[in-house]
Amino acid sequence: MVIVPRLSGYVARAVLGGMVLTWLLLLGIHLLIDFIREARSLGGDYGAVQMLWYLLQTTPRRLYDVFPFAALIGTLLGLGGLASANEIVAMRAAGFDRGHLAWRVLVVVAVCVLLMAAMAEWVIPDLETRARAERQQAKSGQLHVGDAGRLWLRDGAFMIRLNESVWRDEKDLTFADALIYRLDEHMQPREILRAARAVHEGDQWLLEKVSFRDLGAAGSMGSRDALRLPSRLSPELFIAAVSRPRLLALSDLHRMRGYLARNGLDSGAYEQAFWQRMFFPLNVLAMVLVALPFVFRGGRGGGRSPGLFIGVILGLIFFVISRLTQSLAMVWPLPLWLSLLLPPLLIMVLGVVFLRRL
Repeated sequence: MVIVPRLSGYVARAVLGGMVLTWLLLLGIHLLIDFIREARSLGGDYGAVQMLWYLLQTTPRRLYDVFPFAALIGTLLGLGGLASANEIVAMRAAGFDRGHLAWRVLVVVAVCVLLMAAMAEWVIPDLETRARAERQQAKSGQLHVGDAGRLWLRDGAFMIRLNESVWRDEKDLTFADALIYRLDEHMQPREILRAARAVHEGDQWLLEKVSFRDLGAAGSMGSRDALRLPSRLSPELFIAAVSRPRLLALSDLHRMRGYLARNGLDSGAYEQAFWQRMFFPLNVLAMVLVALPFVFRGGRGGGRSPGLFIGVILGLIFFVISRLTQSLAMVWPLPLWLSLLLPPLLIMVLGVVFLRRL
């Protein structure tokens, strides 16, 4: 029947319209807050132009962060508009029942989720890393991001290249495969050091498994289990420059999990970020599905406020429970992936039950 694809397109446009409107409003609020915060940190070469460029580069990450709320509220607004005009009743009279409506709504949301997932994999990580590094470079002049995300640092008489950055929390940053050039007064390298592991401890570097080579006439070589070097860098520089696990691509998260496991290091933060990213689409779909029945309940009476309000509140409650579960998943006696998978699956089952009871 011709009416089915037309109604499907009509529902899709209503849902997309609500999502885009909500998305833009939430993004505007997010940008305004970040604009005020960044304006307070202007200084050095970090001026208004650099600040606006930083905000522009990090906008995709903000779109990703607010997407779950835009999907929930925007979908319910779009369907609420149809319900308030009794169009959902008319669709049902034409044979377009709630199950058909819910399925088409979820397909629209799923397409948007997949686009967000693709952006989180191939767009956001590189933009976010370079934006943070460029901002810190403009502020301090001590940091540069090279190929493959390597960090180059100028620290007094040392030029340092950090190939791998391991984030646990703001007070626990570890770097692997560090290459250090000791410079003379003419800025020429006079010694090369390579460390398997490097930790910045405020006013000094702690290097482990160090090999060194003197570039002078003697050309001596050697190794040490540990070495300490003085540092003039501020710890805040690393906090600003090193990418949090949640901002990395899935491929990088998988690589870091393997690297940490091989070296006997705690990979919990990267494991959690990996499975959260994997189940991100499922969480968004579950949040929308459990709220849909409450919009459909208002379809006959022409009002949308009670159902819309209840649907939004229920979706947000699930979001809070989901975040709480993610925080506690590391201590539960279950595999991490199962701890993160169970909440959206249970909520989706609950949403299906609500739809059937209607």
